[in-house]
Amino acid sequence: MADGAPLLELSGVSRRYVTRTGFFTTSRREVAAVAGVDLRVMPGETVGLVGESGCGKSTLARMAVGLEPPSAGTVRVDGLDPWAGDAAARRKLPRLVQMIFQDPYASLNPRLPVGWTVAEGLRAMGEGPARQRRERVLELLAQVGLAPEHAKRFPHQFSGGQRQRVAVARALALSPRLIVCDEPVSALDVSVQAQVINLLADLRDRLGLAYLFISHDLAVVGHVSDRVAVMYLGRIVETAPARALYDGPLHPYTKALLAAAPTVDPGARLAESPVGETPDPAAPPPGCAFHTRCPVATPECAASVPPLTEAAPGHFVRCMRLP
Repeated sequence: MADGAPLLELSGVSRRYVTRTGFFTTSRREVAAVAGVDLRVMPGETVGLVGESGCGKSTLARMAVGLEPPSAGTVRVDGLDPWAGDAAARRKLPRLVQMIFQDPYASLNPRLPVGWTVAEGLRAMGEGPARQRRERVLELLAQVGLAPEHAKRFPHQFSGGQRQRVAVARALALSPRLIVCDEPVSALDVSVQAQVINLLADLRDRLGLAYLFISHDLAVVGHVSDRVAVMYLGRIVETAPARALYDGPLHPYTKALLAAAPTVDPGARLAESPVGETPDPAAPPPGCAFHTRCPVATPECAASVPPLTEAAPGHFVRCMRLP
């Protein structure tokens, strides 16, 4: 991890949505998809973000790249706040941060050859004449392991892994310093997942990139990340260096996630399993949101939201039951 100022800094970030309670009613309710998140990504660092589906990971990703504004808090990318009303900062954002989406087919325009798709950001930012853009596209395709003739093909003519390579090339077009990877390998076969992960790791080392790597696959996150943050119902409940978190998780939810990871040992049992279903995000439990499913919860856990406390150097956890 590089020293210096954070490349991405989320401070007290929240995102709330107002939804209707039923099809035939006008009554509405508020859902807090993200609730007061603090998170940093340093230059050259890979931060993994894990949690169950619906915990707010993708919402956080969209705010990080400027696709959605925060309802509260601030988002800064290389010191710039794109939502502070500064049009110049908004224009600089695509050169600082890009995103790789989960579904490589849905994220590409089926009516355009992939060469046009990769060049889309270059055209939008007015990068050079057409000939220079074509050369840049071929260079980008080569960086991700594709041939020059692939530039003229359409997305349906590629495999899933090749389409995701095209998406990686598009994200690299404007030479960003940070790439947000939102479940970039979950839609791919296992053998192809390894190829894409190795490609991302190689690009990080060669180009000095930083990643916010979002996934529900704990094995993948542990392999690629310098630090890992665990998210539950819109809040970060634990964050630590990857090895420290995997070797010694402190939050009961983190322990349950790691215990639930697939294993080749048929005799392995799920330890400290959470009970019940995930609560409704529109009506989260009071206090620690995990207390209704926690195997070690006490009445104190429902009284107030526990702060994120540094239990060891660089290891933060949000839990009342810290030793």
